[in-house]
Amino acid sequence: METYPLVLMVVMALATARVTRLVTRDRLLQAPRRAVLRALPDDHLLAYLVVCDWCVSMYVGALAAVGGAWAGWWDWWLVPALAFAYSHVTGWLASREGEG
Repeated sequence: METYPLVLMVVMALATARVTRLVTRDRLLQAPRRAVLRALPDDHLLAYLVVCDWCVSMYVGALAAVGGAWAGWWDWWLVPALAFAYSHVTGWLASREGEG
């Protein structure tokens, strides 16, 4: 594999981490996140999904992996592995970040 797709994979992993943080923790989306949390019971799965870095990163990572395949940056057979890898990188980074 060429260097260029590898660089894109790393960039997409970091972009997955950033978008996940935007959804789960950043102040910019705090109001919509709080509205979802207020509208749902505490034990509702969707309430958990909007604050869970590991959960959100799975969806964001899947979109990033599919987007890269759609753009022709890598083969479609890599999409499942990249989605899991992006999610894991995001979860790992989030666990070391602390509350921001």
